[in-house]
Amino acid sequence: MLENGDLIIRYLERLGVEYVFGVPGGSIEPFYNALARSEKRGGIKAVISRHEAGAAFMAEGYARETGRLGVCCSTAGPGATNLITGVASAYADNIPILVISAQTALDRFGQGSLQESSCTSVNTMEMFARCTRYNTFVSHTAQLETKLLQAVSYALGNQPGPSHLGIPLDVMRHPVSDDSIHHNLRAFTHHDVAPSPDAIQLLLKELSSALKVTVVLGEGAAEAADILISLAESRHWQMVTTPRGKGIVDSYHPLYRGVFGFAGHESAAEALKTKNADLVLVIGSALDEVSTSGWDTTAILSERLIHVSRNPEHLTRSTMARLVILGSPKLTLASIAGALGVETGGGFVSTTEQHSQLPLQIRLDNRTACENVSGSIKPQALMTYMSRVCPSNARVLMDSGNSFLWGIHHWNIRRYEHQDPSKKYFHIGIGFSSMGWAIGASVGVAAAVKNTPVICFTGDGSYLMAGQEITTALQENLNLLMVVLNDSSLGMVRHGQGLSGGESIGNSLPDINFADMAKAMGIESYRVETMEELFSVNLHAILAKTGPCLLDVVVDRDEIPPMGSRMKVLTGSI
Repeated sequence: MLENGDLIIRYLERLGVEYVFGVPGGSIEPFYNALARSEKRGGIKAVISRHEAGAAFMAEGYARETGRLGVCCSTAGPGATNLITGVASAYADNIPILVISAQTALDRFGQGSLQESSCTSVNTMEMFARCTRYNTFVSHTAQLETKLLQAVSYALGNQPGPSHLGIPLDVMRHPVSDDSIHHNLRAFTHHDVAPSPDAIQLLLKELSSALKVTVVLGEGAAEAADILISLAESRHWQMVTTPRGKGIVDSYHPLYRGVFGFAGHESAAEALKTKNADLVLVIGSALDEVSTSGWDTTAILSERLIHVSRNPEHLTRSTMARLVILGSPKLTLASIAGALGVETGGGFVSTTEQHSQLPLQIRLDNRTACENVSGSIKPQALMTYMSRVCPSNARVLMDSGNSFLWGIHHWNIRRYEHQDPSKKYFHIGIGFSSMGWAIGASVGVAAAVKNTPVICFTGDGSYLMAGQEITTALQENLNLLMVVLNDSSLGMVRHGQGLSGGESIGNSLPDINFADMAKAMGIESYRVETMEELFSVNLHAILAKTGPCLLDVVVDRDEIPPMGSRMKVLTGSI
Protein backbone atom coordinates (compact mmCIF):
# COMPACT_ATOMS: atom_id res chain seq x y z
CA MET A 1 0.00 0.00 0.00
CA LEU A 2 1.32 3.43 -0.99
CA GLU A 3 0.73 6.83 0.58
CA ASN A 4 -0.17 10.21 -0.86
CA GLY A 5 3.51 11.12 -0.85
CA ASP A 6 4.09 8.28 -3.32
CA LEU A 7 1.23 9.56 -5.46
CA ILE A 8 2.94 12.95 -5.78
CA ILE A 9 6.29 11.33 -6.54
CA ARG A 10 4.84 9.15 -9.30
CA TYR A 11 3.36 12.16 -11.07
CA LEU A 12 6.68 14.00 -10.74
CA GLU A 13 8.50 11.00 -12.23
CA ARG A 14 6.17 11.11 -15.23
CA LEU A 15 7.03 14.79 -15.66
CA GLY A 16 10.73 13.90 -15.87
CA VAL A 17 11.67 15.45 -12.51
CA GLU A 18 14.98 14.06 -11.24
CA TYR A 19 15.43 15.85 -7.90
CA VAL A 20 13.49 17.32 -5.02
CA PHE A 21 15.42 19.99 -3.13
CA GLY A 22 14.63 20.60 0.51
CA VAL A 23 15.33 20.09 4.20
CA PRO A 24 13.64 17.22 6.11
CA GLY A 25 11.61 17.68 9.28
CA GLY A 26 8.87 16.08 11.32
CA SER A 27 5.76 17.17 9.43
CA ILE A 28 7.28 16.52 5.97
CA GLU A 29 8.66 13.09 6.93
CA PRO A 30 6.03 11.05 5.01
CA PHE A 31 7.04 12.81 1.81
CA TYR A 32 10.71 11.98 2.44
CA ASN A 33 9.70 8.38 3.05
CA ALA A 34 8.17 8.38 -0.42
CA LEU A 35 11.32 9.99 -1.83
CA ALA A 36 13.42 7.25 -0.23
CA ARG A 37 11.27 4.58 -1.86
CA SER A 38 11.60 6.34 -5.22
CA GLU A 39 15.36 6.67 -4.90
CA LYS A 40 15.72 2.96 -4.10
CA ARG A 41 14.09 2.05 -7.39
CA GLY A 42 16.21 4.54 -9.36
CA GLY A 43 13.67 7.35 -9.34
CA ILE A 44 13.72 10.87 -7.92
CA LYS A 45 16.58 11.75 -5.60
CA ALA A 46 16.33 13.98 -2.52
CA VAL A 47 18.97 16.75 -2.49
CA ILE A 48 19.38 18.30 0.94
CA SER A 49 20.08 22.02 1.06
CA ARG A 50 21.40 23.81 4.12
CA HIS A 51 18.55 26.33 4.24
CA GLU A 52 15.11 26.16 2.68
CA ALA A 53 15.64 29.37 0.68
CA GLY A 54 18.62 27.60 -0.87
CA ALA A 55 16.34 24.68 -1.76
CA ALA A 56 13.96 27.01 -3.63
CA PHE A 57 16.90 28.63 -5.45
CA MET A 58 18.16 25.15 -6.39
CA ALA A 59 14.74 24.18 -7.76
CA GLU A 60 14.75 27.40 -9.77
CA GLY A 61 18.20 26.67 -11.20
CA TYR A 62 17.13 23.15 -12.15
CA ALA A 63 14.03 24.48 -13.92
CA ARG A 64 16.04 27.14 -15.79
CA GLU A 65 18.46 24.54 -17.11
CA THR A 66 16.06 21.73 -17.99
CA GLY A 67 12.84 23.53 -18.89
CA ARG A 68 11.13 21.03 -16.61
CA LEU A 69 9.42 21.60 -13.30
CA GLY A 70 11.71 22.37 -10.37
CA VAL A 71 10.52 20.98 -7.04
CA CYS A 72 11.33 22.01 -3.48
CA CYS A 73 9.81 21.16 -0.13
CA SER A 74 9.94 22.04 3.54
CA THR A 75 8.55 21.05 6.86
CA ALA A 76 5.94 23.16 8.66
CA GLY A 77 6.48 26.52 10.35
CA PRO A 78 9.99 27.96 9.93
CA GLY A 79 10.75 25.55 7.10
CA ALA A 80 7.91 27.10 5.11
CA THR A 81 8.76 30.70 5.98
CA ASN A 82 12.40 30.07 5.04
CA LEU A 83 11.25 29.01 1.57
CA ILE A 84 9.46 32.26 0.82
CA THR A 85 12.38 34.38 -0.43
CA GLY A 86 13.38 31.68 -2.90
CA VAL A 87 9.79 31.22 -4.02
CA ALA A 88 9.39 34.98 -4.48
CA SER A 89 12.52 34.97 -6.64
CA ALA A 90 11.06 32.32 -8.95
CA TYR A 91 7.79 34.26 -9.07
CA ALA A 92 9.53 37.49 -10.08
CA ASP A 93 11.45 35.75 -12.88
CA ASN A 94 8.59 33.50 -14.09
CA ILE A 95 10.36 30.22 -13.29
CA PRO A 96 8.14 27.10 -12.96
CA ILE A 97 8.59 25.38 -9.61
CA LEU A 98 6.35 23.24 -7.44
CA VAL A 99 6.57 24.12 -3.75
CA ILE A 100 5.37 21.60 -1.16
CA SER A 101 5.20 22.71 2.45
CA ALA A 102 4.01 20.56 5.30
CA GLN A 103 1.39 21.37 7.90
CA THR A 104 0.88 19.72 11.26
CA ALA A 105 -1.90 17.11 11.48
CA LEU A 106 -5.41 18.46 10.88
CA ASP A 107 -6.84 17.24 14.17
CA ARG A 108 -4.20 19.29 16.06
CA PHE A 109 -4.85 22.63 14.37
CA GLY A 110 -5.26 25.41 16.91
CA GLN A 111 -3.79 23.41 19.76
CA GLY A 112 -0.28 24.82 19.71
CA SER A 113 1.49 22.03 17.86
CA LEU A 114 5.23 22.35 17.43
CA GLN A 115 5.91 24.46 14.29
CA GLU A 116 2.19 24.90 13.64
CA SER A 117 1.58 27.17 10.65
CA SER A 118 -2.13 26.63 10.03
CA CYS A 119 -4.91 29.17 9.62
CA THR A 120 -5.20 29.26 13.41
CA SER A 121 -1.53 30.05 13.96
CA VAL A 122 1.28 31.60 11.87
CA ASN A 123 -0.61 31.34 8.60
CA THR A 124 1.95 30.37 5.97
CA MET A 125 -0.72 29.80 3.33
CA GLU A 126 -1.47 33.53 3.35
CA MET A 127 2.26 34.28 3.10
CA PHE A 128 2.58 32.23 -0.09
CA ALA A 129 -0.53 33.75 -1.64
CA ARG A 130 1.25 36.79 -3.09
CA CYS A 131 4.34 35.06 -4.53
CA THR A 132 2.77 32.10 -6.31
CA ARG A 133 0.66 31.50 -9.42
CA TYR A 134 -1.38 28.89 -7.55
CA ASN A 135 -1.63 28.44 -3.80
CA THR A 136 -3.89 25.91 -2.11
CA PHE A 137 -4.33 23.95 1.09
CA VAL A 138 -5.06 20.23 0.69
CA SER A 139 -7.55 19.57 3.47
CA HIS A 140 -8.75 16.13 2.32
CA THR A 141 -6.98 13.28 0.59
CA ALA A 142 -9.61 13.28 -2.19
CA GLN A 143 -8.42 16.77 -3.20
CA LEU A 144 -4.77 15.91 -3.62
CA GLU A 145 -4.62 14.51 -7.15
CA THR A 146 -6.76 17.25 -8.69
CA LYS A 147 -4.95 20.06 -6.88
CA LEU A 148 -1.55 18.60 -7.77
CA LEU A 149 -2.45 18.62 -11.47
CA GLN A 150 -3.81 22.14 -11.23
CA ALA A 151 -0.57 23.23 -9.55
CA VAL A 152 1.49 21.72 -12.38
CA SER A 153 -0.72 23.40 -14.98
CA TYR A 154 -0.31 26.85 -13.45
CA ALA A 155 3.44 26.44 -12.90
CA LEU A 156 4.15 25.41 -16.51
CA GLY A 157 1.62 27.67 -18.22
CA ASN A 158 2.24 30.71 -20.40
CA GLN A 159 2.50 32.86 -17.29
CA PRO A 160 4.82 30.46 -15.45
CA GLY A 161 5.93 30.62 -11.86
CA PRO A 162 5.69 28.82 -8.53
CA SER A 163 2.71 26.73 -7.43
CA HIS A 164 2.35 25.92 -3.75
CA LEU A 165 0.63 23.01 -2.03
CA GLY A 166 0.24 23.07 1.76
CA ILE A 167 -0.29 19.48 2.88
CA PRO A 168 -0.98 18.34 6.48
CA LEU A 169 1.00 15.47 7.96
CA ASP A 170 -1.98 13.09 8.12
CA VAL A 171 -3.08 13.85 4.55
CA MET A 172 0.45 13.22 3.22
CA ARG A 173 0.63 9.80 4.91
CA HIS A 174 -2.90 8.73 3.97
CA PRO A 175 -2.81 5.31 2.19
CA VAL A 176 -3.69 5.06 -1.51
CA SER A 177 -3.92 2.11 -3.86
CA ASP A 178 -1.11 1.15 -6.23
CA ASP A 179 -3.20 2.12 -9.25
CA SER A 180 -4.24 5.50 -7.87
CA ILE A 181 -2.89 7.58 -10.77
CA HIS A 182 -5.92 8.31 -12.95
CA HIS A 183 -4.90 11.13 -15.26
CA ASN A 184 -2.43 11.64 -18.07
CA LEU A 185 -0.50 14.91 -18.14
CA ARG A 186 -1.01 16.12 -21.69
CA ALA A 187 -3.75 18.52 -20.71
CA PHE A 188 -1.49 20.11 -18.11
CA THR A 189 1.80 20.66 -19.94
CA HIS A 190 3.25 21.90 -23.25
CA HIS A 191 0.89 24.84 -23.53
CA ASP A 192 1.57 27.12 -26.47
CA VAL A 193 -0.03 30.23 -27.93
CA ALA A 194 -0.39 30.68 -31.67
CA PRO A 195 -0.62 34.30 -32.79
CA SER A 196 -3.73 35.29 -34.70
CA PRO A 197 -3.47 35.46 -38.52
CA ASP A 198 -4.41 39.14 -38.38
CA ALA A 199 -1.54 39.85 -35.98
CA ILE A 200 0.92 38.09 -38.28
CA GLN A 201 -0.23 40.17 -41.26
CA LEU A 202 0.07 43.41 -39.31
CA LEU A 203 3.55 42.46 -38.10
CA LEU A 204 4.63 41.50 -41.62
CA LYS A 205 3.38 44.80 -42.99
CA GLU A 206 5.25 46.81 -40.35
CA LEU A 207 8.53 44.92 -40.77
CA SER A 208 8.40 44.94 -44.56
CA SER A 209 8.04 48.70 -44.77
CA ALA A 210 10.54 49.66 -42.05
CA LEU A 211 13.96 50.81 -43.23
CA LYS A 212 15.72 50.42 -39.88
CA VAL A 213 14.75 47.88 -37.20
CA THR A 214 16.43 47.12 -33.90
CA VAL A 215 15.52 43.79 -32.31
CA VAL A 216 15.51 43.49 -28.51
CA LEU A 217 15.82 39.89 -27.33
CA GLY A 218 14.43 39.26 -23.87
CA GLU A 219 14.58 36.01 -21.92
CA GLY A 220 11.53 34.68 -23.78
CA ALA A 221 13.29 35.04 -27.14
CA ALA A 222 15.58 32.05 -26.59
CA GLU A 223 13.15 29.58 -28.21
CA ALA A 224 13.26 31.60 -31.44
CA ALA A 225 16.92 32.64 -31.34
CA ASP A 226 17.92 30.95 -34.61
CA ILE A 227 14.98 32.52 -36.45
CA LEU A 228 15.60 35.98 -35.01
CA ILE A 229 19.30 35.96 -35.83
CA SER A 230 18.62 34.74 -39.38
CA LEU A 231 16.04 37.51 -39.85
CA ALA A 232 18.47 40.11 -38.51
CA GLU A 233 21.25 38.91 -40.79
CA SER A 234 19.06 38.87 -43.90
CA ARG A 235 17.52 42.31 -43.23
CA HIS A 236 20.55 43.95 -41.58
CA TRP A 237 18.70 44.62 -38.34
CA GLN A 238 20.72 45.58 -35.27
CA MET A 239 20.29 43.37 -32.22
CA VAL A 240 20.46 44.09 -28.50
CA THR A 241 19.52 41.95 -25.53
CA THR A 242 17.97 42.75 -22.19
CA PRO A 243 20.02 41.79 -19.11
CA ARG A 244 17.97 38.58 -18.80
CA GLY A 245 18.35 37.92 -22.52
CA LYS A 246 22.14 38.14 -22.42
CA GLY A 247 23.64 34.93 -23.73
CA ILE A 248 21.18 34.38 -26.58
CA VAL A 249 23.44 36.18 -29.10
CA ASP A 250 27.17 35.70 -29.59
CA SER A 251 28.95 38.79 -28.22
CA TYR A 252 31.06 38.98 -31.38
CA HIS A 253 28.16 39.00 -33.86
CA PRO A 254 28.68 42.09 -36.06
CA LEU A 255 25.01 43.12 -35.71
CA TYR A 256 24.95 42.76 -31.93
CA ARG A 257 25.26 46.00 -29.96
CA GLY A 258 25.27 44.60 -26.42
CA VAL A 259 22.90 44.79 -23.47
CA PHE A 260 20.33 47.52 -23.04
CA GLY A 261 19.13 48.44 -19.58
CA PHE A 262 20.60 47.55 -16.22
CA ALA A 263 24.45 47.54 -16.44
CA GLY A 264 24.09 47.83 -20.21
CA HIS A 265 26.16 49.29 -23.03
CA GLU A 266 26.01 52.71 -24.64
CA SER A 267 26.17 51.05 -28.06
CA ALA A 268 22.89 49.25 -27.27
CA ALA A 269 21.25 52.51 -26.21
CA GLU A 270 22.49 54.11 -29.41
CA ALA A 271 20.96 51.31 -31.51
CA LEU A 272 17.54 52.11 -30.04
CA LYS A 273 17.55 55.83 -30.77
CA THR A 274 15.05 57.10 -33.32
CA LYS A 275 17.75 57.86 -35.89
CA ASN A 276 18.82 54.19 -35.84
CA ALA A 277 15.46 52.43 -35.47
CA ASP A 278 12.17 53.14 -37.21
CA LEU A 279 10.82 50.16 -35.31
CA VAL A 280 11.88 48.50 -32.07
CA LEU A 281 10.91 44.82 -32.11
CA VAL A 282 10.92 43.43 -28.56
CA ILE A 283 10.64 39.68 -28.13
CA GLY A 284 9.85 37.96 -24.82
CA SER A 285 10.65 40.74 -22.35
CA ALA A 286 8.79 41.88 -19.25
CA LEU A 287 9.64 45.56 -19.97
CA ASP A 288 10.46 46.20 -16.33
CA GLU A 289 13.01 48.59 -14.83
CA VAL A 290 16.07 46.50 -15.66
CA SER A 291 15.12 45.87 -19.31
CA THR A 292 14.04 49.44 -20.15
CA SER A 293 16.90 51.33 -18.46
CA GLY A 294 14.60 52.71 -15.81
CA TRP A 295 11.58 53.12 -18.14
CA ASP A 296 13.49 55.31 -20.62
CA THR A 297 10.88 56.67 -23.07
CA THR A 298 13.50 57.54 -25.70
CA ALA A 299 14.46 53.91 -26.29
CA ILE A 300 12.04 50.97 -26.06
CA LEU A 301 8.96 52.57 -24.53
CA SER A 302 7.64 54.61 -27.46
CA GLU A 303 5.17 54.42 -30.34
CA ARG A 304 7.91 52.63 -32.35
CA LEU A 305 7.52 49.53 -30.15
CA ILE A 306 6.29 46.16 -31.43
CA HIS A 307 6.06 43.71 -28.55
CA VAL A 308 5.75 39.93 -28.94
CA SER A 309 5.47 37.53 -26.01
CA ARG A 310 3.74 34.33 -24.97
CA ASN A 311 3.35 35.74 -21.45
CA PRO A 312 0.28 38.01 -21.20
CA GLU A 313 1.70 39.76 -18.14
CA HIS A 314 4.60 41.05 -20.25
CA LEU A 315 2.20 42.78 -22.61
CA THR A 316 0.39 44.74 -19.90
CA ARG A 317 3.31 47.21 -19.94
CA SER A 318 3.07 47.91 -23.69
CA THR A 319 0.25 50.44 -23.65
CA MET A 320 2.24 52.87 -25.84
CA ALA A 321 3.17 50.23 -28.44
CA ARG A 322 2.37 50.35 -32.14
CA LEU A 323 1.58 46.63 -32.13
CA VAL A 324 1.26 44.01 -29.39
CA ILE A 325 1.11 40.30 -30.17
CA LEU A 326 0.28 37.54 -27.72
CA GLY A 327 1.90 34.44 -29.11
CA SER A 328 4.82 32.07 -29.07
CA PRO A 329 7.89 33.90 -30.41
CA LYS A 330 8.87 30.80 -32.34
CA LEU A 331 5.50 30.39 -34.04
CA THR A 332 5.22 34.13 -34.68
CA LEU A 333 8.66 34.61 -36.18
CA ALA A 334 8.64 31.37 -38.17
CA SER A 335 5.62 32.74 -40.04
CA ILE A 336 7.43 36.04 -40.68
CA ALA A 337 10.61 34.30 -41.87
CA GLY A 338 8.57 32.12 -44.21
CA ALA A 339 6.70 35.09 -45.67
CA LEU A 340 9.97 36.99 -46.22
CA GLY A 341 11.70 33.97 -47.73
CA VAL A 342 14.38 33.85 -45.04
CA GLU A 343 16.12 30.53 -44.40
CA THR A 344 16.86 29.95 -40.73
CA GLY A 345 19.93 28.38 -39.17
CA GLY A 346 23.57 28.76 -40.01
CA GLY A 347 24.78 32.32 -40.10
CA PHE A 348 27.55 33.98 -38.10
CA VAL A 349 29.92 31.96 -35.90
CA SER A 350 32.67 33.77 -34.02
CA THR A 351 36.26 32.58 -34.28
CA THR A 352 39.00 31.77 -31.82
CA GLU A 353 40.98 34.74 -33.12
CA GLN A 354 38.13 37.11 -32.28
CA HIS A 355 37.88 35.72 -28.76
CA SER A 356 41.39 36.89 -27.94
CA GLN A 357 40.12 40.45 -28.45
CA LEU A 358 37.24 42.47 -27.02
CA PRO A 359 34.09 42.75 -29.16
CA LEU A 360 34.67 45.77 -31.37
CA GLN A 361 31.03 46.67 -31.99
CA ILE A 362 30.11 46.91 -28.29
CA ARG A 363 30.98 50.11 -26.44
CA LEU A 364 32.35 49.23 -23.00
CA ASP A 365 32.50 51.67 -20.11
CA ASN A 366 36.19 51.03 -19.43
CA ARG A 367 37.83 49.02 -22.20
CA THR A 368 41.33 49.63 -20.84
CA ALA A 369 40.55 48.00 -17.49
CA CYS A 370 39.49 44.79 -19.29
CA GLU A 371 43.10 44.12 -20.27
CA ASN A 372 44.79 45.56 -17.16
CA VAL A 373 46.73 42.72 -15.50
CA SER A 374 48.88 44.80 -13.14
CA GLY A 375 48.23 45.65 -9.52
CA SER A 376 44.96 44.77 -7.83
CA ILE A 377 42.55 42.62 -9.82
CA LYS A 378 40.15 44.73 -11.84
CA PRO A 379 36.69 43.14 -11.96
CA GLN A 380 36.55 44.04 -15.66
CA ALA A 381 39.74 42.06 -16.29
CA LEU A 382 38.48 39.14 -14.21
CA MET A 383 35.27 38.85 -16.26
CA THR A 384 37.08 39.29 -19.57
CA TYR A 385 39.71 36.65 -18.79
CA MET A 386 37.29 34.11 -17.33
CA SER A 387 34.91 34.42 -20.28
CA ARG A 388 37.85 33.74 -22.63
CA VAL A 389 39.25 30.66 -20.93
CA CYS A 390 36.11 28.94 -19.63
CA PRO A 391 34.32 26.52 -22.00
CA SER A 392 31.64 28.15 -24.14
CA ASN A 393 29.09 25.61 -22.88
CA ALA A 394 29.77 26.34 -19.21
CA ARG A 395 26.69 27.53 -17.37
CA VAL A 396 27.41 30.92 -15.81
CA LEU A 397 25.38 32.49 -13.01
CA MET A 398 25.92 36.00 -11.67
CA ASP A 399 24.72 36.83 -8.17
CA SER A 400 22.98 39.99 -7.05
CA GLY A 401 25.22 42.97 -6.37
CA ASN A 402 28.43 43.92 -8.10
CA SER A 403 28.70 40.40 -9.55
CA PHE A 404 25.80 40.77 -11.95
CA LEU A 405 26.72 44.38 -12.76
CA TRP A 406 30.21 43.35 -13.86
CA GLY A 407 28.94 40.18 -15.52
CA ILE A 408 26.18 41.79 -17.56
CA HIS A 409 28.58 44.39 -18.90
CA HIS A 410 31.83 42.47 -19.30
CA TRP A 411 31.16 38.73 -19.73
CA ASN A 412 31.57 37.84 -23.40
CA ILE A 413 29.35 35.13 -24.86
CA ARG A 414 30.66 32.63 -27.40
CA ARG A 415 28.25 30.40 -29.31
CA TYR A 416 29.13 27.67 -31.79
CA GLU A 417 27.22 25.80 -34.48
CA HIS A 418 26.96 22.60 -32.43
CA GLN A 419 25.22 24.38 -29.53
CA ASP A 420 21.45 24.44 -29.19
CA PRO A 421 20.48 28.02 -30.17
CA SER A 422 17.55 27.95 -27.72
CA LYS A 423 19.74 27.09 -24.72
CA LYS A 424 20.82 29.94 -22.44
CA TYR A 425 24.16 29.58 -20.69
CA PHE A 426 24.16 32.92 -18.82
CA HIS A 427 21.75 33.48 -15.92
CA ILE A 428 20.88 36.26 -13.50
CA GLY A 429 18.12 36.31 -10.89
CA ILE A 430 17.34 39.95 -11.32
CA GLY A 431 13.56 40.13 -10.84
CA PHE A 432 13.69 39.87 -7.06
CA SER A 433 17.50 40.23 -6.89
CA SER A 434 17.98 38.08 -3.83
CA MET A 435 21.50 38.04 -2.44
CA GLY A 436 22.79 34.47 -2.54
CA TRP A 437 20.41 33.48 -5.33
CA ALA A 438 23.18 32.34 -7.67
CA ILE A 439 24.77 30.13 -5.02
CA GLY A 440 21.70 27.94 -4.61
CA ALA A 441 20.65 28.20 -8.25
CA SER A 442 24.08 27.08 -9.44
CA VAL A 443 23.75 23.91 -7.36
CA GLY A 444 20.42 23.19 -9.07
CA VAL A 445 21.91 23.85 -12.50
CA ALA A 446 24.91 21.64 -11.73
CA ALA A 447 22.62 18.81 -10.62
CA ALA A 448 20.79 19.09 -13.94
CA VAL A 449 23.81 19.24 -16.29
CA LYS A 450 25.77 16.54 -14.48
CA ASN A 451 29.43 16.85 -15.61
CA THR A 452 29.18 20.08 -17.62
CA PRO A 453 30.94 22.87 -15.70
CA VAL A 454 28.89 25.46 -13.83
CA ILE A 455 30.45 28.73 -12.70
CA CYS A 456 28.91 30.92 -10.01
CA PHE A 457 30.12 34.48 -9.49
CA THR A 458 29.08 35.88 -6.14
CA GLY A 459 30.12 38.63 -3.76
CA ASP A 460 31.55 38.27 -0.29
CA GLY A 461 28.30 39.65 1.19
CA SER A 462 26.19 37.08 -0.65
CA TYR A 463 28.61 34.29 0.21
CA LEU A 464 28.41 35.13 3.91
CA MET A 465 24.62 34.86 3.60
CA ALA A 466 24.37 31.61 1.67
CA GLY A 467 27.82 30.16 1.06
CA GLN A 468 27.09 27.05 3.11
CA GLU A 469 25.14 25.68 0.12
CA ILE A 470 28.48 24.84 -1.51
CA THR A 471 28.59 21.86 0.85
CA THR A 472 25.52 20.49 -0.94
CA ALA A 473 27.58 20.56 -4.13
CA LEU A 474 30.33 18.74 -2.22
CA GLN A 475 27.93 16.11 -0.94
CA GLU A 476 26.47 15.57 -4.42
CA ASN A 477 29.92 15.73 -6.13
CA LEU A 478 28.79 18.43 -8.57
CA ASN A 479 30.99 20.24 -11.08
CA LEU A 480 30.70 23.75 -9.65
CA LEU A 481 33.27 26.53 -9.56
CA MET A 482 32.40 29.21 -7.00
CA VAL A 483 34.12 32.56 -7.66
CA VAL A 484 33.86 34.99 -4.74
CA LEU A 485 34.50 38.65 -5.57
CA ASN A 486 36.09 39.66 -2.29
CA ASP A 487 36.26 43.40 -1.60
CA SER A 488 35.44 43.31 2.13
CA SER A 489 32.26 45.27 1.55
CA LEU A 490 28.72 45.25 0.31
CA GLY A 491 30.08 46.73 -2.91
CA MET A 492 26.90 47.73 -4.71
CA VAL A 493 25.62 49.40 -1.54
CA ARG A 494 28.93 51.22 -0.96
CA HIS A 495 29.17 52.52 -4.53
CA GLY A 496 25.48 53.39 -4.59
CA GLN A 497 25.87 55.49 -1.48
CA GLY A 498 28.85 57.27 -3.01
CA LEU A 499 27.22 57.95 -6.37
CA SER A 500 24.01 59.25 -4.79
CA GLY A 501 25.76 61.53 -2.32
CA GLY A 502 24.45 59.50 0.60
CA GLU A 503 26.14 58.70 3.87
CA SER A 504 28.59 55.79 3.90
CA ILE A 505 27.05 53.39 6.38
CA GLY A 506 26.58 49.67 6.86
CA ASN A 507 28.63 48.58 3.88
CA SER A 508 31.83 47.25 5.48
CA LEU A 509 32.63 43.56 5.90
CA PRO A 510 35.56 41.93 7.69
CA ASP A 511 38.59 40.80 5.72
CA ILE A 512 37.85 37.09 5.33
CA ASN A 513 39.86 34.35 3.66
CA PHE A 514 37.11 32.39 1.91
CA ALA A 515 39.65 29.92 0.54
CA ASP A 516 40.51 28.87 4.10
CA MET A 517 36.80 28.54 4.88
CA ALA A 518 36.35 26.26 1.88
CA LYS A 519 39.36 24.15 2.85
CA ALA A 520 37.86 23.67 6.28
CA MET A 521 34.80 22.23 4.52
CA GLY A 522 36.96 19.84 2.49
CA ILE A 523 36.62 21.84 -0.74
CA GLU A 524 39.48 22.58 -3.13
CA SER A 525 40.16 26.32 -3.05
CA TYR A 526 42.56 29.07 -4.07
CA ARG A 527 43.20 32.59 -2.80
CA VAL A 528 43.91 34.91 -5.75
CA GLU A 529 45.13 38.48 -5.27
CA THR A 530 46.69 39.32 -8.66
CA MET A 531 45.93 38.44 -12.26
CA GLU A 532 49.29 36.64 -12.44
CA GLU A 533 48.12 34.35 -9.64
CA LEU A 534 44.84 33.78 -11.51
CA PHE A 535 46.75 32.84 -14.68
CA SER A 536 48.61 30.18 -12.69
CA VAL A 537 45.37 28.46 -11.59
CA ASN A 538 44.67 25.49 -13.86
CA LEU A 539 41.05 26.33 -14.64
CA HIS A 540 40.83 23.73 -17.40
CA ALA A 541 41.69 20.96 -14.94
CA ILE A 542 39.30 22.33 -12.31
CA LEU A 543 36.39 22.54 -14.75
CA ALA A 544 37.08 19.10 -16.19
CA LYS A 545 36.47 17.21 -12.97
CA THR A 546 33.56 16.71 -10.62
CA GLY A 547 33.34 18.22 -7.18
CA PRO A 548 33.19 21.90 -6.23
CA CYS A 549 36.08 24.34 -6.16
CA LEU A 550 36.25 27.89 -4.80
CA LEU A 551 38.28 30.87 -6.00
CA ASP A 552 38.59 33.65 -3.43
CA VAL A 553 39.39 36.58 -5.73
CA VAL A 554 40.44 39.81 -4.02
CA VAL A 555 39.23 42.55 -6.37
CA ASP A 556 39.92 46.27 -6.56
CA ARG A 557 37.16 47.70 -4.39
CA ASP A 558 37.49 51.18 -5.89
CA GLU A 559 36.43 50.22 -9.40
CA ILE A 560 32.90 51.60 -9.89
CA PRO A 561 30.54 49.09 -11.52
CA PRO A 562 28.22 50.06 -14.41
CA MET A 563 25.17 51.04 -12.38
CA GLY A 564 24.12 54.29 -14.04
CA SER A 565 20.59 53.20 -14.96
CA ARG A 566 19.97 51.99 -11.41
CA MET A 567 21.20 55.25 -9.92
CA LYS A 568 18.91 57.17 -12.26
CA VAL A 569 15.93 55.38 -10.73
CA LEU A 570 17.15 55.63 -7.13
CA THR A 571 17.88 59.36 -7.38
CA GLY A 572 15.00 60.29 -9.67
CA SER A 573 12.93 61.85 -6.89
CA ILE A 574 15.80 63.90 -5.46
